[in-house]
Amino acid sequence: MKPVFAVIGLTLLAACTIEEPPIDYSNLNESDKTASCQDLSIEYAANTDRATELAGKKATSGQANDLLDRNISVKELAERKGCNTVLWPEQPGKTF
Repeated sequence: MKPVFAVIGLTLLAACTIEEPPIDYSNLNESDKTASCQDLSIEYAANTDRATELAGKKATSGQANDLLDRNISVKELAERKGCNTVLWPEQPGKTF
């Protein structure tokens, strides 16, 4: 009877194990592999500030959108690395 409980217990334990998929760095910068939470936070804030400045200017709205797209990748990477992103600034809306 004990072996049955052991097998059931191991089966339940294996079912609860969540394997984290590896971080996909293909759409990120080479330096992102070693970036700390603080590095990512600083870049995110700088990109947000710059995108906010550029958003109102028609000629540079594409650059603003590129920065906002980059911030999506930066935030996802930060969360995958276990960084706290709760206090990161709101991003402005994209300009099309």
